[in-house]
Amino acid sequence: MKLEDVSPGPKGFESRLFECSKCDHAETRAVPSDPIKSNAVRWLAGELKAPE
Repeated sequence: MKLEDVSPGPKGFESRLFECSKCDHAETRAVPSDPIKSNAVRWLAGELKAPE
């Protein structure tokens, strides 16, 4: 799947169009426009850490 287009989506999100060059399958997904301001921050700040 290859990212083909990015357009504004609902508030706080953007719509991204992905297409497969082999089978012409297309899929549109809404993703947070700023992942740092999304729920990803809580995941990144979680207790899970890389081994030292």
